[in-house]
Amino acid sequence: MKKFVVAGLVGLTALTSLGPIANAMPLSGLFARITEAGKDDLPVVKVQSADAGRIGQLEEQIRSLNGRIEEMSFQLLQMQEQIRKFQEDNEFRFQDLESGRSSGKKSGALDTPKMNDQASVTPEVTESPEPTASADDDMAAAVPGAAPPPTTLGQIIFDENGNPVSATTDIEPGANATLPGVDTGMADQGTAGIDGNAAAGQQTAALGNAGDLYQSAYGHVLSGDYGLAEQEFRQYLEAFPEGEKAADASFWMGEAQYSQGNFSDAAKTFLNAHQTYGKSPKAPEMLLKLGMSLGALDNKETACATLREVNKRYPQASAAVKAKVTSEQSRFGC
Repeated sequence: MKKFVVAGLVGLTALTSLGPIANAMPLSGLFARITEAGKDDLPVVKVQSADAGRIGQLEEQIRSLNGRIEEMSFQLLQMQEQIRKFQEDNEFRFQDLESGRSSGKKSGALDTPKMNDQASVTPEVTESPEPTASADDDMAAAVPGAAPPPTTLGQIIFDENGNPVSATTDIEPGANATLPGVDTGMADQGTAGIDGNAAAGQQTAALGNAGDLYQSAYGHVLSGDYGLAEQEFRQYLEAFPEGEKAADASFWMGEAQYSQGNFSDAAKTFLNAHQTYGKSPKAPEMLLKLGMSLGALDNKETACATLREVNKRYPQASAAVKAKVTSEQSRFGC
């Protein structure tokens, strides 16, 4: 019995000595695991910082690409404006050619009677002396026994058109000056007077033709002579305020003033033109140019308000006009 008691006490003593060791082992194993887990997490932090750097680089690249896109958009707007001006120039040139043909037909029809009148007058003047000489010969031959005509009167020489060019006589030198039809100076003066009057009439008709005056003024715009173009467009509007090209003439007169740097006069011209021809095909461009003129005069608030009205009043305006409005708004900071 004592043996069992002793064995039990030895067993309890062994268990109590092993208890602290069992309690210490889980803590040390836990710390070891935490340390190893911390070492494994360090590369993860490094990878995240590298990704942030890459994201920053991508954002910078996107900014540069946006800048390039804006620059290309501006260049595209400029190209569209140049194409629009080129199309307008071609359109007006075709219109000028068509109007030139029609005016050429009309002028030809008006000039034809003048040529016929001149042709009918010329034979009467040039052929009138010929029957006189032939009549004298016929009368001398018809009267029997009549004396031949005196030979001392000389001789009159005519050219192929029947005009007297010279005369000869046996009586006195210089007597041929009194013979009728010998002095050709008056005939030349009369012919010159007729031709001069005809030329003056044609010039007056050309100046009074609305199509010719418009074509001349627009030709000066194409050649860059804006001062003379402005003057002739003003003459056109004064002479033909209700003409077919009155709206276009008003627009191009303002364009000529704008090209010369007369922005105040250009603004007045475009304003009056838009008020008068607000329903013409040129009305959106008139309002656009009015805004550009005001912007050039540093009146940017009114210029921006005017440019906004273009799209409001004319939603059916051409794409080129709308693109120009957008570019001008960005230029003025609207």
